Amino acid sequence: MIRRGKEEDKRAIFDLYTKSGVLNFESQDEYFINAFIPENVLVNDVNGYVVASMQTNYHPMILHNKRLSASVAFGQFYDRSKGIKYFDALKEEAFEQQRYKTLVTIIPTNNPVEYERYGFEPIYNQRLYTISRSNLKNSSYTGVSKNFKVKDLVEVYAAFIENFNGYLLRDYNYYMNLIDLLQIKRYNLVAFYDDEGVCKGYMIYYIESSKIVIEEIIYLDGLALTRLLCYALRRKKSIQVFVSEYEDFSKAYPSVSYKAVSNYVARINDFELFNKLYGSNVTTSTEGFNLLNKALYINDLNY
Repeated sequence: MIRRGKEEDKRAIFDLYTKSGVLNFESQDEYFINAFIPENVLVNDVNGYVVASMQTNYHPMILHNKRLSASVAFGQFYDRSKGIKYFDALKEEAFEQQRYKTLVTIIPTNNPVEYERYGFEPIYNQRLYTISRSNLKNSSYTGVSKNFKVKDLVEVYAAFIENFNGYLLRDYNYYMNLIDLLQIKRYNLVAFYDDEGVCKGYMIYYIESSKIVIEEIIYLDGLALTRLLCYALRRKKSIQVFVSEYEDFSKAYPSVSYKAVSNYVARINDFELFNKLYGSNVTTSTEGFNLLNKALYINDLNY
């Protein structure tokens, strides 16, 4: 039986985490302390035992200059010993429900093929750049600090994101929740302030043994970008940086290299309504998301 999740299901879903073949989180705490919302969860209950679960959150999104609500599916766990059929049934029901709730559904995934049967299409990738100290010789990280105001993060993101399409809106509460999550994940957040004390960028990163990985870098000009990258390079000789597939760092740093990384699949849940809203005639989700031929930016670190 597929039903809405309840608070008392938390223990069962917690146990599913270790039995699941589909993990979206680095640790149990990351999901169960920061992200678990019972009323947003569907479970497959078989004879009183929860054998599969999926959470869907709802976010305001700007797509083609219009604000709409997007559903983001994640937190997918199932008991492999019971078979994948119960998980497949849960996904069928969850994705069917979304047809009546939101115009678009988005799923973060590194395996787009898994969702093709449900009508999802790969619509957004990232570039993963590898940058070394030799790429930024004679540069400084002056102005970068762990001291920042949350409202500055909100404002710099709003200014940065104006260049993009298909993005999730973020407010003050979003960043407050994100900061709590970063503490659980042991990630770092630093911001860059120019000589006038104006915030011009920030980055979120974590440290590995041989490199630093930057999960998000937001910048309003080249100076902010360079200062933030230099701050990361002060600790390690090499850094990896995730950015949108449309951000070309080679213009500023000609010798850097990158690889494409698959990140999100999406589905337009109602093409008739979508075409009516946008005055279009699209038949695929890829066409729909690229209707304006404007760069997409889909990144949500705070599920």
